[in-house]
Amino acid sequence: MMRYLMILIMAFTLMHADIKVVATPTCEIERVTQSDIKRLFMLKQQSLDDRSIKIVDRDEKSLYKRFVEEHLNKTLRQMKTYWVRMLFTGKKIAPKKLSLEELNGLEYQEECYFSYTDEEESIDPQYWQEVQVE
Repeated sequence: MMRYLMILIMAFTLMHADIKVVATPTCEIERVTQSDIKRLFMLKQQSLDDRSIKIVDRDEKSLYKRFVEEHLNKTLRQMKTYWVRMLFTGKKIAPKKLSLEELNGLEYQEECYFSYTDEEESIDPQYWQEVQVE
């Protein structure tokens, strides 16, 4: 019984870990506003501080759902509808979705990428740095 309780507590803790916004070091951006995050991840804005920014979503559904709800103030259904509408009208294509391994192995060279990760996940600090969201 105690074992199940510990598993339940651990699952709850992992489920509610904070989400960090991360960027490649070439971005040279340390802080962004919440509205910048929303515009960037919905591709309504493609640059920040005169730097072109590419967005990478995560393929882990629970992490993606939490990010969309917490940072974009949308539901998964609203986001799916948004991307279908953007694709149908030819305005935008949804960002690529990558796993943690693919994110850590991303060849970015001179390009600036933004993504997000769970606080519990280990990202390679050589390739990614945390961006403070105000």
